[in-house]
Amino acid sequence: MRTSSRQVIVLLFDEVELLDFAAPVQVLSIAGRHYNFRPFKITTAARAAGLVATRNQLAVQADCDFDACPAAEVLLVPGGYGARRALADTRLLAWIEAQARRAELILSAGYGCLLLAKAGVCMGQRLAVPTDIEDVFRELEPGAEPSSEQLVVSGKIVSVRDSARALDLGLSATRILLGPKFEAQVATRLGARLEIDVKAEPVRIVEPGD
Repeated sequence: MRTSSRQVIVLLFDEVELLDFAAPVQVLSIAGRHYNFRPFKITTAARAAGLVATRNQLAVQADCDFDACPAAEVLLVPGGYGARRALADTRLLAWIEAQARRAELILSAGYGCLLLAKAGVCMGQRLAVPTDIEDVFRELEPGAEPSSEQLVVSGKIVSVRDSARALDLGLSATRILLGPKFEAQVATRLGARLEIDVKAEPVRIVEPGD
């Protein structure tokens, strides 16, 4: 198994949905802790380094701007209201395209799928797409297939339809890159148990008491 940390780049933009990136980051930051091993190095990036306003009345810190950002091995593209406005940001879209091309894995939550579509990085893939933006997604990328499933793994893209499944996004990435043992340890630490479909990579979290 690889022993060096993978570089995770988290895209931030104004009015990003906090849970879309905070939940996967929580999962990835816990993975490997049982073995005193840090498999993921997490960096946040935005148009400018510094504070970025989220949709949730909190500001978060962008570690670097796009020009100073290292190459992503795992690229996390969150959603939120701001994702639709970011569709007009050609610099941001060009950055996504460049990072996605080199990344080993791409993670998308909610409206983040629109940014992947506009950046042209999901042609021929199937993505979990919120119902209210399916038509917009098809217009942006006719060559991709929107899915009503909660979580979809297609090629190197892992996507979830909404913020409620953002933990699943991180767990699926952990399973794909590190294996089910690491995924199970993270789930246990988070107080959840996993319902595993042995025929597929994705898993579904079943909260205690369900």
